[in-house]
Amino acid sequence: MTTLSKISTSSLPSSRVRTEAPTVRAPVEDPRASAPKAAGFDARSNFVDRPTGRRPSGTETPPAALLSKTASLKSVADSKPVPLSGPPVVAVFDGGVDWNHTDLKDSMWTNPWEVAGDGLDNDGNGIEDDIHGFNVGFGSGDPLRGEGMDHGTHVAGIIAAADNGLGNTGVAAGKAQILSVGGIYDGADLLTNFERSVDYVVDMKSKGANIRAVNASFGDEYRDAASQKRWKDAVQKLADADILLVAATANGNGSNMNNVKDFPANLDLPNVLTVASMDKRNDKLARYSSHGDKVVEMAAVGEDVLSTVPGGDWEEMSGTSMATPRVAATAALMFAENPKLTAAEVRDMLVATTEKDPDLKGKVSSGGKLDIDAAVAAARASAGRVAQAA
Repeated sequence: MTTLSKISTSSLPSSRVRTEAPTVRAPVEDPRASAPKAAGFDARSNFVDRPTGRRPSGTETPPAALLSKTASLKSVADSKPVPLSGPPVVAVFDGGVDWNHTDLKDSMWTNPWEVAGDGLDNDGNGIEDDIHGFNVGFGSGDPLRGEGMDHGTHVAGIIAAADNGLGNTGVAAGKAQILSVGGIYDGADLLTNFERSVDYVVDMKSKGANIRAVNASFGDEYRDAASQKRWKDAVQKLADADILLVAATANGNGSNMNNVKDFPANLDLPNVLTVASMDKRNDKLARYSSHGDKVVEMAAVGEDVLSTVPGGDWEEMSGTSMATPRVAATAALMFAENPKLTAAEVRDMLVATTEKDPDLKGKVSSGGKLDIDAAVAAARASAGRVAQAA
């Protein structure tokens, strides 16, 4: 399928602000006692920069223990396809997700091939007790460890926080599940961790997990050809497994990303959808957001977004990191309406159903912003056409 919009059509101070949280919440251990703040955190505003992760050093050798944890992950090409089951799953590649949070505990994907707490690798993927996902930075199944867990938990809440009258309600509340791939800013460099994370989710999908999208609210510029090829090869693995990649463009204060080798956002593949941020009124590109009509498809609200953070709280954050999960969640809603849609088809529907906005003309390839209702309606209509044809 043609990649429609890819063909066509200085870092800011970062931070967040605490909002008043409901007083009723589940008693949980506060993971923030041991987890560093999200990348780019600052107490002066609610802006949180898109994390860039550690750069490849060229000399770094991953710990042998970590290599052994990921060595057994298989390529989907080595396995026969199996039927997918359960609601659509969005894999959040980030710092980790506090799955104990009141708003998230019922929204987490649970590995049906693993036995919780027995310390064994029941599903034979090299990871012990990976109940709700994988911690790539530490080679473990523990999502509550590593840098940027505030960031990852906030992203997850935008996608699937429960509609329970507390805090926020996720775009795909009750319709999608979250698989946490945490620790992406720990251990090895960002690119190596991304490759291992891709191997994990592709392997899980080959087993039958209904993983339909990856949310990537991070990225950086990679100028060397070797790194660029590695990024493309990894995302091609997602494409081969029919998994959509929704990526955040940079927070470059209005910079144009057309000629920047920004990865994974600027890859020209049919399963990649890149997102800029609208302001909180949803009528202009946010001042902090980058753009690029050759590499960014659309925009979504990313300013002053209330969502979950570790320890049972909710806070507002702003950034392209917050816009991207709104699109990933909408994709999940579309897969829920019509499970037969491919990643490329959902991507193109999202682009085709954007609401045109004069402020986005010449800034994103579609000239528009996310229209959740229109996108879901398009997916529903496609399911009806399939039913009629049958």
